[in-house]
Amino acid sequence: MQIEFRKLDDDLNDLVELHTSNTWPFHGDPRPSKLDIHKRFHGKWYEDDRETFWVLLQGEKVGIIIIGDISDTIPMLYDIRLCESVRGKGIGKKCVSWIVDYVFKGSEKRIRIETYTRHDNYGMRKVFSKCNFQKEGYLRDSWENEDGTIGDSLVYGITRRDWERGEKTPIKLNDVPF
Repeated sequence: MQIEFRKLDDDLNDLVELHTSNTWPFHGDPRPSKLDIHKRFHGKWYEDDRETFWVLLQGEKVGIIIIGDISDTIPMLYDIRLCESVRGKGIGKKCVSWIVDYVFKGSEKRIRIETYTRHDNYGMRKVFSKCNFQKEGYLRDSWENEDGTIGDSLVYGITRRDWERGEKTPIKLNDVPF
């Protein structure tokens, strides 16, 4: 399985097709409209202190990755969206591993990468764990959905030190009772 990553180009039609022909059950807006994507694209949402990449499988665009706060020493893995047809096939793990290498190899000043996911997104939670991200917190009522519902989320992180060592250092979340 040949997976490649390429910076988002000017092909708005492919971006619209990706977003509107798939359902995104673990995103605040599971079915964005063509107009939503046009507004984001023309408003530079995919670029504003972000880097956005196409995920290509055998040369076909099957997803996107967005890294936020890219100018910061602590960037954020903001979004991974894979087409329904390729989910559950190990591509998410390859994407996260690529992101970590890309971020840490891109600048020695980068300290860590943070990311969030919904509490019920077990697939993504497994991917983060397999890629040596440490579960660092459970945030109650922190995920707002377009339909007005609110759910919980988790924060994950990986430090440069853990990436360099290929390990996951335990955190001290409960070292004191407060």
